[in-house]
Amino acid sequence: MSTTTFTTTTGVPGSARLRESSAQLESGHFLSVAAARFTNRVDLGLHGDMLQSYMSFTADQARAVAGELLACADALQGRG
Repeated sequence: MSTTTFTTTTGVPGSARLRESSAQLESGHFLSVAAARFTNRVDLGLHGDMLQSYMSFTADQARAVAGELLACADALQGRG
């Protein structure tokens, strides 16, 4: 089992991102998650080969999605 390592940067005053994290996945895809200052949303992007996917969530939606991701991960590990 391998882990995914994220690189995180914090935006400077006036930048478009308050925070941004990215990681190269085992599949070779590039995953990015960011808190967008001007839209007040959490942006999620997945890129690789011919794949480009973007999603944008409110803070409450992002928390709900994160909770479901954790619940599914727990179920896979017999903790659900």
